[in-house]
Amino acid sequence: MVTALLRELAGPFQPIIPFEYAHEVTRAWNRACDAATRTGCADDLHAARDDYQTALLAHLKILDGWFTLLDRFPHEFPDGFAERMASNREALQRHYDALFPRWQTIDDLEALLLERASLPNARLKALAAAHAPPQAWYDEPDTAAKE
Repeated sequence: MVTALLRELAGPFQPIIPFEYAHEVTRAWNRACDAATRTGCADDLHAARDDYQTALLAHLKILDGWFTLLDRFPHEFPDGFAERMASNREALQRHYDALFPRWQTIDDLEALLLERASLPNARLKALAAAHAPPQAWYDEPDTAAKE
């Protein structure tokens, strides 16, 4: 049970960060990637890599801290609070896991940006199946066979 003294010492038992924090972080990431792709320059984004990684890890630790409070004082939080926090934490972890094992160099970042701008193979195959090449492509003589 949270006593008045504990509440005074620890502050409010409601997280200051919004539940949609992971969504906001990934939206900001998408905007930064779009800008880097549009300008053709990923240098600024790559220069922020280590700081961005540190910030994401810090936010994950903050969320983990809130789970400690949830475990210790479960009745201080509204219904559904733990589930929403867990969903937020999982989304942030997925974002982190999708980036940092693969992003070490500027070349890695450029490959990630290229993936974002490219259609997935399954989509390309579906487009190819739906739109056959023109007959003229088949009718062209094979110049490589003559050489």
